[in-house]
Amino acid sequence: MAATMPAGPMLSVVIPTLGRAILVQTLESLARCTDMAQLEIIVAGNIPDPAVAAAVASLQAAHPQIQHLPISFAKGDSSEKKNAGWRAARAGLVAFLDDDVIVQPDWPQRMLEPFREARVGLVSGPSLVPEALPRMARLAGLTLASKAAGYVAARYTAGHPDNFDAKWSNLIGCNMAFRKDVLAALGGFDVAFWPGEEMLAAFRATQAGHTLVFVPRAALQHFPRATFAGFLRQMYGYGATRIRLIRAGVENEWTTLVPAAWVASLVVLGLAALVTKWALWLLGLNLAFYLLAAFAIMLIKLRETKRVGDALLFFLIPCMHLAYGWAEWVEYFRPNADLSVGKKETTCKP
Repeated sequence: MAATMPAGPMLSVVIPTLGRAILVQTLESLARCTDMAQLEIIVAGNIPDPAVAAAVASLQAAHPQIQHLPISFAKGDSSEKKNAGWRAARAGLVAFLDDDVIVQPDWPQRMLEPFREARVGLVSGPSLVPEALPRMARLAGLTLASKAAGYVAARYTAGHPDNFDAKWSNLIGCNMAFRKDVLAALGGFDVAFWPGEEMLAAFRATQAGHTLVFVPRAALQHFPRATFAGFLRQMYGYGATRIRLIRAGVENEWTTLVPAAWVASLVVLGLAALVTKWALWLLGLNLAFYLLAAFAIMLIKLRETKRVGDALLFFLIPCMHLAYGWAEWVEYFRPNADLSVGKKETTCKP
């Protein structure tokens, strides 16, 4: 049975922001959407840069459906902004975008299509790496889209031709939509949980019986971290968040703990190698098998991209796993450390 679409705007789009300059490109891409007239766009966050604020005001003048909520919060800033946005939304369907993405003209209709089925409570689409990027930003994006990222790579590729029902962990926070009544039933996004508040909401929504549909053709371009340090902070945050999610009661996906196991094996064998040659031999074997796997993954991606410079993935893949795995152990023994350091890390500009 088809669900009735809401009157007024068909889709409210909430963009939590730190006021970065790239926000303007995000809004401009929404303004080019085929269904722009049926959108309501809510920018949630302060915009301290006068030039960015002026550009947003200009877009508001040209498109009255854009509104700005100048808000910020000392704690739970991301969740609080999302919550303020969906509660102010007039549509029964609410999408969430990061403030550093570029959407395609048909993105709104692609996100709306699955909601015609009443069983669907939330939708997500992939986050693709733009082509024209500086080398580090490109490598950061490609690493997440490679087989080294496991099942998570599906969030960063659009190879699957059709929509499919997905697990909560397939949702990606920079490109997602919920029924407003589903969010209301959940009490919104957990303000005590950042990062990963959207993953926790997805888990709770699917546990309540709502279906998550992943829409490969609802892709957007998401600009990756522009620096090596920023990428490491991102991976560290992902690792720590995984342990926090498990602690919060989500389903335990054992493959996400493989980086922690690998880091532990390196530490144990490294210490044991100080006293026995057998441990040194095992440590060398461990690293040899790992590097062989990383090299194979790099070759697969290189065959896809056909760009020689992408071979540097071979060096970035171990960095990703080390940062992620180390963070899992740190979070396990020293829980709930502040991960907001580096939160304003700039992404690559379009």
